[in-house]
Amino acid sequence: MLEPTSSNQKDHYLSEGLPVMSRLVLTAVGGDLQDTVTLAENPDLHLAPGDVLVEVDAAPVNNADLLFTMGWFSAQPRLPQPLGAEGVGRVIQAGEDVDQTLLGRRVIILPTFVQGTWTDHVVVPASTVVPLSVTNQADALQLAMLPVNPATAYALLHDYATLRPGDWIGLNLANSAVGNYVIALAKRAGIRTLAVVRRESAAEQVRALGADAVVVDGADLGERISAALGGERLRLALEGTTDPAQTAALVQSLEDGGTVVTFAAATGQAPSVPVGDLIYRGIVLRAFFILNWIRDTPRKELEIVYTELADLVEQGVLTAPVEATYPLEDHRAALAHAAKAERSGKILFVPRDRS
Repeated sequence: MLEPTSSNQKDHYLSEGLPVMSRLVLTAVGGDLQDTVTLAENPDLHLAPGDVLVEVDAAPVNNADLLFTMGWFSAQPRLPQPLGAEGVGRVIQAGEDVDQTLLGRRVIILPTFVQGTWTDHVVVPASTVVPLSVTNQADALQLAMLPVNPATAYALLHDYATLRPGDWIGLNLANSAVGNYVIALAKRAGIRTLAVVRRESAAEQVRALGADAVVVDGADLGERISAALGGERLRLALEGTTDPAQTAALVQSLEDGGTVVTFAAATGQAPSVPVGDLIYRGIVLRAFFILNWIRDTPRKELEIVYTELADLVEQGVLTAPVEATYPLEDHRAALAHAAKAERSGKILFVPRDRS
């Protein structure tokens, strides 16, 4: 059980040059986050031989984090549960079995839903961090968001179909963080995107990102998608709403034998494809989950993918709007802000002033 750190303990750790860790902790599953999330201090930063101590620079608040606090995620909280899935920081200590060249290196922290990144400092296994190029000077806020959404977009474009320049893909929930990254990566590769959104303001957003065709949900959606494609067919459909009508509309323009990949479930419904398309046209329905992808992808490949994504962030190819940042002490305001609908950007925690 985490206990508050006494003043004497703090003074001892500070006199020894050791950080006193502050982190956000979930104390109860479900309920109001204003009551169930607290700022706790715990000086136990003991490193096992395979661990590293990371000084955290930034950590985003994701929808998955909020679902996790409610017990509605694949991983379940073990109370008291440190919170935060992903982030970026620098290695300031390394266990005896860890490559000591990691010391001082900037790293991204992969999501585990165990250690928690909404913190000043975190001890994690070295296997759950990926070092970035020593020359990478990208914005910490953008790098902190790399482990989940950009990696999801990368996998969606690489793992389910062989896509070539000029091919069309379709996606709904196109104004989401994943959708933004999909559009940016597809554009860079010369792949054309047909984006479906729910409102005109979102349509303007994805047009600005570079989507090749944008269709607003509504009557005759399937026919309007077909018209936007000018008679061409989608090679791949990426589904984030699990709205059966939207999925069916996208599938109308998907090539025979094509694949629909579910990457989110905004409506909370079970994903589905019309039975006629499944049986008569051989449409395949699959799903993507970032934790499984990280678990199943060989370590060397993970490092290659994340290094490439970090380089694209540095080049300005990949970027996500940030609506606000908060210190850990303002977690109530941060979590209330993150829960608002139709935000214009991400919410992130940043370390408190260490001066």
